[in-house]
Amino acid sequence: MYTFFSVVFGIAWAAASFVLLFKVWDAIGPMILGLSKSHIVQVIAMIATWSIIFGIPAWLWTAIFS
Repeated sequence: MYTFFSVVFGIAWAAASFVLLFKVWDAIGPMILGLSKSHIVQVIAMIATWSIIFGIPAWLWTAIFS
């Protein structure tokens, strides 16, 4: 049962965090673009943002239920 809920909620949260990433990125993206015109820096910032949005809840889920 844990595996089923983990997979279902994991897929749902991955999709939600992907959508949330673009909502957050709309707010902080211009600041990142203003700081650096390098695409590598922008990609790293976007990956870090998504890691925070997805990674912290995923870490909490596994810490609580594993």
